[in-house]
Amino acid sequence: MAPMVINCAGDDGSITPAFEDFYIARARGGVGYIVLGGTFVHHDGRGFGRQLGIDRDDLLPGLTGLTSSIRQHARLGVQLSFKSVGRPPETFDLEQIRSYRRAFARAAVRARQAGFDAVELHACHDYWLNYFLSPYFNRRNDQYGGSLDNRFRLLRETTEEVLSAVGGEILVGVRLSMADFVEGGLGLDETLEIGRRLEEVGVDYLSASAGIGLTQFRMSPPSDVPRGRLLVYGRALQQTVSIPVIGVGRLDRSAVFREAVEGGHVGMAAAARAFIADPEFAIKIEQHREGEIRPCLACNYCLTCLHQGKALRCTVNPFIGRDLFQPEPLSKPIRVLVAGGGPAGMTAATFAALRGAQVRLIDKGPILGGMLTIAKRPPFKEPIADLARYLEDRARSAGVTVGLNQEFSPTILAEHEPDQVVVATGSLPWAPECMCMSDSRVVTAESVLQWDRIRPGRYLVVGGGLVGLETAEYLAERGGEVTVVEMLDQAGAGLGPIRLKLMLDRLIKAGVNLLVKTRVIAVLDGSLRVETGGREHTLGPCEAVVVAAGYRCNPIPSPVFGDGVKVQVIGDACRVRSIVEAIGEGFDAAMNIGK
Repeated sequence: MAPMVINCAGDDGSITPAFEDFYIARARGGVGYIVLGGTFVHHDGRGFGRQLGIDRDDLLPGLTGLTSSIRQHARLGVQLSFKSVGRPPETFDLEQIRSYRRAFARAAVRARQAGFDAVELHACHDYWLNYFLSPYFNRRNDQYGGSLDNRFRLLRETTEEVLSAVGGEILVGVRLSMADFVEGGLGLDETLEIGRRLEEVGVDYLSASAGIGLTQFRMSPPSDVPRGRLLVYGRALQQTVSIPVIGVGRLDRSAVFREAVEGGHVGMAAAARAFIADPEFAIKIEQHREGEIRPCLACNYCLTCLHQGKALRCTVNPFIGRDLFQPEPLSKPIRVLVAGGGPAGMTAATFAALRGAQVRLIDKGPILGGMLTIAKRPPFKEPIADLARYLEDRARSAGVTVGLNQEFSPTILAEHEPDQVVVATGSLPWAPECMCMSDSRVVTAESVLQWDRIRPGRYLVVGGGLVGLETAEYLAERGGEVTVVEMLDQAGAGLGPIRLKLMLDRLIKAGVNLLVKTRVIAVLDGSLRVETGGREHTLGPCEAVVVAAGYRCNPIPSPVFGDGVKVQVIGDACRVRSIVEAIGEGFDAAMNIGK
């Protein structure tokens, strides 16, 4: 399990129950080696508010308790880190360098005392040791800057001090960015030489990541980036050294996870986000239960939480933050009717059934999935299809009775006589008053995303948020000439910065025209009358005006239910948001059954 900052340690860097439970759940799930990520060795090198620390002796009791719990199930390492936020290498004087370098060795001694099996030096991803290695960051002109010998000096000295302190007693590894992917940055040839030198110094293993903050899509590849893209760098390093190399890079499905090792790329395969999504990722692969793995979407919501200073959360895993929580069986039989077969409804139905409720799930459509059936259609959204399949499989395996092509009605309510109802009827596309939806050339993005082919010609997409941009790319991929009209200052609301950059680059390359700060006034005969900067002008005519302006709730009126029936309204039926809230509220609704 690759290192990550989960940002739920104590304010003082100590182990908390939530932190410990997160790792115990994954250790029990069959992973062989866990590395606690980004653990600061000195308070000056702390990069996140609730980051784990190993900089003081008073943290030892908590760390020792964690190793005792984890090592019943897995081997445990700790990543020794110093994040020099906003401080380039030239701002450190020689005394500071010596002080912080020694902090790594002292932290390694604490790790040994606490019972860790290994320490891993964090020398990638904009951390201090990476700053000195990379010519992109390092502008020093003394013995720590310039040539590779000088830029490597700090990592060599730090590694030697750590080995002198704990070598032979616990393992010592180093994690490297194999390339910065920026002009003037660290490249593969230099990193391979660094790997050779680290083996000569005496480290026990290397971990091959890549990228820096500016190229974060390399270190945490979103769904836009093919799986296993970094294995070529891990393979090059593994062919250069004789010690084991750990390979990473969106190894979030069983086939690519196995291929990393069985294909001879690296000595060990590691994943981080896949274990966030499903703590049992490893054991389910080992036992050939791949269909039961809760799929990572590579949406990077986990990273978004971190960058916002929040504790780690996951789009698809509602147990995060309560990782050892066990739902209580119901004390008596309860009949539950769930209206709506999207992610909220399927999650509520599954966990209610697992608690012992008799659950019927109805949906007005011919298949389950709700908005997921549309969301999986744009380019690079294949993980959404995996999620839809997973949620349906889990619901049916839990014993949920499914009724398709069934609208919720008083008749349905009378037929099933439920004790409790969960309303998860989702949302409907919203259009501003100026859009004439009766016009045959005005269509919703949801309709367009179900077209396998399009007529050649021009398309005007109204709305430059997530859905609008994905629809624009879908049309452009099929040969459409696309213009996106967005009234805000910037397109891409609802997209994280990593994915937004990749998508905007592709849209520009595909010739999509993005008009921001542009307000739609009216639709006239397949054309748009718009206002930009106080000036009105006309766009069109076009094959279709595609409305991607947002959504509105689609709840069931409460009087329908009558007296005595407990009703919970969840997901978009309550308030339009995202998959995160849908799955989370579905889980919570199931936990509220019987209360």
